[in-house]
Amino acid sequence: MGHPPLIMQLTCSNCGARYAVDPLAIGPTGRTVQCVRCSHRWFQKPDAPPAAATASDSTPAPATAVPDIVIRPSPPGAGLPALTTPPAPKKRNWGAWIAYAIVLVVLLGGAGYAYRDQIKARLPASWRTMLHLDAANATQNATQIARARVGIDMATTKIDLIDGRYVVAGELINTGTAPGSTRRLKLVFRAGEQVLAERAMPLVEGPIAPGARRSFTLPLEEPPSGATNIVPTVD
Repeated sequence: MGHPPLIMQLTCSNCGARYAVDPLAIGPTGRTVQCVRCSHRWFQKPDAPPAAATASDSTPAPATAVPDIVIRPSPPGAGLPALTTPPAPKKRNWGAWIAYAIVLVVLLGGAGYAYRDQIKARLPASWRTMLHLDAANATQNATQIARARVGIDMATTKIDLIDGRYVVAGELINTGTAPGSTRRLKLVFRAGEQVLAERAMPLVEGPIAPGARRSFTLPLEEPPSGATNIVPTVD
């Protein structure tokens, strides 16, 4: 007798289940085996094919006839993790994120503008210097302080009647800290608190240096009847 095959192929005559069994498990004299699928039992010889199905074979053995081994199938891949389809990547709603970012920037910008003075006051001196905030404030303050203030010196200005014509003669004075100019002379004719008329005449003078004076003379049409005082201004 030759060597037994490395693997025996057993087939259950009751349910048709097929098993690959090591011949050493059957032994040289054979033994009773049991199908794990349908619990059918039969005596398996080493080299003989499975017993033909008979009425006695198809009847389960008594409980006392315990088989020597219970053969179990080992399906390929048993015990390995199951393969599943990877979930589809979630689509990111970039439009919503961009909208949220725009709203946040607008809100922060509005809050920063509304509280800009408080924010500047709380910044360290080194930060204000780096951002040129102090220089900007100094420039703004200097611009506000250095301003021309050209007006009429009422002490030296009067209306005279010369050669049958009215004339406004006087002096302009710059009381500001920057050179200034004038464009026109405005006259308001009053009768007490009542305004009778207003007139404007070109008066282009300047630039007039801070603290400097400049004389002017302008012809004037006859004042309205009933005028008791005249208020002159320049711009």
